[in-house]
Amino acid sequence: MEGLFVSVTLVYTLLSCGLLLAAFFNFRSQPNRYLIVGFWAVCLHIVYKLIWVGWGNPSQYEIPLPFGLMYPVLLYLFARAYYRPEIAGSYRQLMFLSLPFFLHLVLFVAACLQPTESGWIAGYAKIYYVSCMLSLLTFSTLTAKMYTNSKKPSTPTDILIRQLTMMCFGLVLLGYMVLYQVSVPDDDVGFEVRPMVYLFLALGFGLMIRYIITLGIPIFHGFNEGEAVLSKAGGEPNSTVQPSVVAEWAVVIEQELIRTQLYLNPSVSLDMLAQEAAIPRHQLTQVFNGYYKKSFYQFIAAMRIEYAVRRISELGDKVTLDSLSYECGFNSKTSFNRYFKAYTGMTPSEYRTARQSITNQTLSIPQ
Repeated sequence: MEGLFVSVTLVYTLLSCGLLLAAFFNFRSQPNRYLIVGFWAVCLHIVYKLIWVGWGNPSQYEIPLPFGLMYPVLLYLFARAYYRPEIAGSYRQLMFLSLPFFLHLVLFVAACLQPTESGWIAGYAKIYYVSCMLSLLTFSTLTAKMYTNSKKPSTPTDILIRQLTMMCFGLVLLGYMVLYQVSVPDDDVGFEVRPMVYLFLALGFGLMIRYIITLGIPIFHGFNEGEAVLSKAGGEPNSTVQPSVVAEWAVVIEQELIRTQLYLNPSVSLDMLAQEAAIPRHQLTQVFNGYYKKSFYQFIAAMRIEYAVRRISELGDKVTLDSLSYECGFNSKTSFNRYFKAYTGMTPSEYRTARQSITNQTLSIPQ
C-alpha cells in the first residue's frame, strides 16, 4: 500500500511539472509570467501536502516536493524583470537557473522508485533541504540587492517582492531546523517544524492572491500578447481596479517613460511599456483610456511634441525640423507636423518663428 501511494505521488509530481512548464510557455509574453508560474506551483504544492495529510501513512516519511527550489529562482526572475527590465533572460540562462530543480526532480523520481525501507527517501530529503537553504539564501540576497539599489518608487510590485524576499530569509532558518530534525530524529526542538514551512507557503500564497486581485492579472488563460479576458458586453477587460491604484499606475507610467525615454522610440508599444513598468498590458489600456482619456499613442504623441517644443526653445535654428521629427520618434515629417499643430495650434516652423520673434523682442527692450 505504501508503494502504491508513493507511485501516486510520483505521477502527481510529474504531471504538476508538466502543467507548470505549459503555464510558463503559455504566459511567455506576460511581464508577470514568473509570478503566475509561482502561483500555480504553490497551488500544486499545497494540494500535494493535503494528499499526504489525508491519505498518507503517518508512519511513512513524507517525500519533500522539489518545488522549493523553484520559488527563490522565480522570485529573482520576477524581481529582475521589474527592477532590471533591460536584461533579457535567454532560454540558456533560464535552463541554467532551473538546473538544480531538474536535478532534484531526477533524485525525487529515483527515491520514489526505490523500496521505502531502503533509506533513499531520507537521504534525498537531507540533500533537498540543504539545497533549498543554499538556493533561498543565494537568490534572496540577489533579489534584496536589486530592490536596495533600485531608485523606482514604491509600488504594489515592489512591496510584494520585498515581502516575499523577507519570507525566503525566514524559510532559510526553518530549513535549517527541518534539516536538524531529519538528521537527528531523537532530538526534539519542541515542535514539528515542517508545518511551519507550509504556513510560510500559505502566507506567501495569500500575498500573491492579494496582488493578483488588486492588479487584475489574468491567471487562468494564456494570451499571445498578455491580453485580459474580454467581457461579453463591452469588450473591455473584465476586472475592477480601485481608482487609487490606477492613479498610482499613472505615476509609475510617467516616471518610466521619462526615465527610459521610451516615448522617443519609433517602435514603442504597450508591450514594451508593460515590461518596463511591470504593469499588465490590458491594465495600461485602462489607465490611458480611463485616467488620461487618451489612447496610448495619443499620449505618446503628446510627450513627443512636448519634447519637440523644448528642443526648439533650446536650439532654435540649430536643429532642422526634419531631423527633429525623427529625433522625437515620428516616422515621417507629415505625422510630426500634424500632431504638432493639433497640440500647439501652429506648425513647427510657425512655432519656431513665433518663438524667435518673442526672443528678439525681449532682447531689443532697453535695460
